Amino acid sequence: MSQPSCPNAEMYLAVLSALPDAVVVVDLGGALLFCNAAAEALLPGGIAGLGGSGISPDYQVLDPQQRPLAASELPLNRVLAGQRLHNKELILAVGQPSQTYWVACSGRLCSGMAMLTLRDISAAKQQEASLVQQAFYDPLTGLPNRHSFIDCLDQALVCAQSDPQRVMALLVIDLERFKLINDNLGHQVGDEMLVELGARLQSLVGSQGTVARLGGDEFAIFLDNLTTQASVIDLAETIHAAVQQPFLLQQQQVYANASIGVAFGAEAYQSAFDWLRDADAAMDQIKAYPHLGWQVFDSSLRVQQDLRLQTEVDLRQALDRGELRLHYQPIVTISNEEICGFEALVRWQHPTRGLLMPGEFIHIAEASGLIIPLGWWVLTEACRQMQVWTEQHPAMAEFTVSVNMSSKQFSQPHIVEKIQKILSDTGFVANRLKIELTEGVLIDHSDSIIATLQQIKALGIKLLVDDFGTGYSSLSYLHRFPFDCLKIDRSFIENADQDFEKLEILQSVVRLAWNLGLDVVAEGVETPRHHAQLKALRCELGQGYLFSRPLAPAAVEAMMAEKTTHLSDLPTVTRPT
Repeated sequence: MSQPSCPNAEMYLAVLSALPDAVVVVDLGGALLFCNAAAEALLPGGIAGLGGSGISPDYQVLDPQQRPLAASELPLNRVLAGQRLHNKELILAVGQPSQTYWVACSGRLCSGMAMLTLRDISAAKQQEASLVQQAFYDPLTGLPNRHSFIDCLDQALVCAQSDPQRVMALLVIDLERFKLINDNLGHQVGDEMLVELGARLQSLVGSQGTVARLGGDEFAIFLDNLTTQASVIDLAETIHAAVQQPFLLQQQQVYANASIGVAFGAEAYQSAFDWLRDADAAMDQIKAYPHLGWQVFDSSLRVQQDLRLQTEVDLRQALDRGELRLHYQPIVTISNEEICGFEALVRWQHPTRGLLMPGEFIHIAEASGLIIPLGWWVLTEACRQMQVWTEQHPAMAEFTVSVNMSSKQFSQPHIVEKIQKILSDTGFVANRLKIELTEGVLIDHSDSIIATLQQIKALGIKLLVDDFGTGYSSLSYLHRFPFDCLKIDRSFIENADQDFEKLEILQSVVRLAWNLGLDVVAEGVETPRHHAQLKALRCELGQGYLFSRPLAPAAVEAMMAEKTTHLSDLPTVTRPT
């Protein structure tokens, strides 16, 4: 690009004046020689605020932490002292009340003058702050997110290495039944609840810790420089009580509960993820003991957690390897003790741990979602086996089979069609199938499930409420849902002959079932006294160890063969003609 032979000073001044960046030129004494229009607009009152001479300006120069600069640190003074500046980020606080601008300052000495440029980077810094907010903060609650919280824990671990006596704690908080609130009251109410919970936690923790939202309905708190571990327990109890206080959301009171896992640290941990894992393990323990509210992690929980993870891995393989088994517990008519059906109960023939009962793996299947394929396998196998027995043993032609279905299965699409296909594929008739649902299923799907249950019942399948009396609002569900039978939980049968209150409840449930036209099955019948009492109450059906333990298929076949032999050995009665 060619240069004019005789540069025109006016041309250069015109170019400088038109630049969008502020340009300031001073002599070595700090007196102003030139400033362009952008500088005049950005620096009301002159250049004295930058370190040059002149009257007191209407702005102040701050560092990136919004602290006023000392005179020697002002950008023009630094250039006059011989320093070079290159895109030094500073803040201009202009006017009262002040409006702030981010500027990038560059400057140097040149030909006996000092030149300084200031570029307004406020828009870029605002965008940067927005990206930081998105990357490190939860958009709903404004709390630090999981990524930011992990950074916080990592920094704490570094501090713990140099100060191992420092008392720190990590709390993980999970809302109970939050999905139910979301589904029944709407996601807007759920979001408002999370915002309110975040505010409550911040109010309780204050400046002594960091509150974060890890995702969903899970929050976490990091506490540092604690005086004692007991103070953490006090805080956990306070938080638990605070969560139980009603949330006023869209003019209605909503109630919730929380599980709180506590892990002290951090000298025992190498990574933030390990620390979180242990706090989660403590929190998961509360699922089995909901009355606890909070739980402190110890090494035995880590063993349980490792076993739980290994069990989940093995269970996934068990479905593919055919390791699941069904055992069948007879259901008898109370009046004559004759078998009229079975309940299908799943077992797991583990390759190294032996035969596992449902209590050792069903909760893991529920938490992992494996309960869905497991549940469909149970229904298919029960129908298949019953059809085989029907063809082999005519005496079983009227026997029914009861199968439990999980809440998660009812979250799946086309559930009625799947049941129909299983019946079609196995040849088992619908009116001999009974599907058992816990009251928890009804709570989780209270609005959506009614039509589904009606469609299932229209197939001829009977519907049972399992563990009746242990859930919520039992009586209201009996009126709303199309049930055929109640299964009385074993807790009402145990010691009913010695506990007058239990006996009263038992009588009331049986009477209620009669009035509603429902059958009653009593679980946990284990003694002759239980049997006699149920017989006196005119309870129709029962199951329990008094009649039979759950039987493997081979044991059922042996029992039926024995009955058939016994019947064939009876003398034939010839009627007189």
